[in-house]
Amino acid sequence: MEIRKSNPEDIPAIVDLLRLSLGESLLPKSIELWNWKHIENPFGPSPVLLATENEQIIGVRSFLRWDFANLETTIKACRAVDTAVHPDFQGKGVFTKLTLGLIDEIRNEGLDTIFNTPNEKSTPGYIKLGWEKAGKLPLFLGFRLATNSNSRIPDSDWNQIRNLIEKLEFSTDRSTDFSTQLKPGFLSWRYENCPLFPYYFLSDGRSFLLVFRIKEGKWGNEFRICDFYTLEEFGHSSEQELQKMLQEAILASGCRMISYSGLKSNHSLGMKFLPKLSLGPLVTLRQIQHGFVPKEHDWAWSIGDLEVF
Repeated sequence: MEIRKSNPEDIPAIVDLLRLSLGESLLPKSIELWNWKHIENPFGPSPVLLATENEQIIGVRSFLRWDFANLETTIKACRAVDTAVHPDFQGKGVFTKLTLGLIDEIRNEGLDTIFNTPNEKSTPGYIKLGWEKAGKLPLFLGFRLATNSNSRIPDSDWNQIRNLIEKLEFSTDRSTDFSTQLKPGFLSWRYENCPLFPYYFLSDGRSFLLVFRIKEGKWGNEFRICDFYTLEEFGHSSEQELQKMLQEAILASGCRMISYSGLKSNHSLGMKFLPKLSLGPLVTLRQIQHGFVPKEHDWAWSIGDLEVF
């Protein structure tokens, strides 16, 4: 077995291996999706290692680059995503070799930490490889009894808020907690151009941007608030305008459930949520550099950072 870095010519075979090993599940595998995640990412192309046997790709391990920033500094991170081993080679240590090899690569590059949201089945394997549980994101839920199942939110025109997006991505107004660094191009990449499903926004065009999507479920649709950004101009009148927009959008969506999950403050959303529940995704962290202990830092993850990868 040989371990090597991937190259662009490998992408079709990588996608085929992901389909074979993982199936389509809720996120259909495609070259378009791979390129969006691993090539077009504004934080940079993903480091990817492959395991091959007789020139056949039998394993893939990729880390998605993601930067976090607060008032003072930037954390260079990766998210562990898109790993697959050919069914004929599972249980032979391929996953471990690829993972440890990729950790060495990004350590030499100077990255600080790895984060991800493993499921119950994969969590024990990550713990054995040095990941630590950081805890589950808090989840706030609201419910509506009267709904209109035929309702549909009109598509958002992202061109209407280009100026606001530019201001948000160049803003230096940050908190003391570490949140996703809004690099130029990030918001369009993450939400407008996501190939998985449409995202919508609410905004006054100058002081706030709320991003949401409609998540289909067997008990009815969910109005999922993914991210909420503000500029210093955001004040009482802006908050009132946001709350009015939000209530109108929820009513128009016909959704039975409204959700907000994350470590960012939700005080401005004006929602009558149920008490905070520990039902959000489990976040795990992996130390890479000896002088950087990720669990000692204050994080401000949003569900938008974590939901689709």
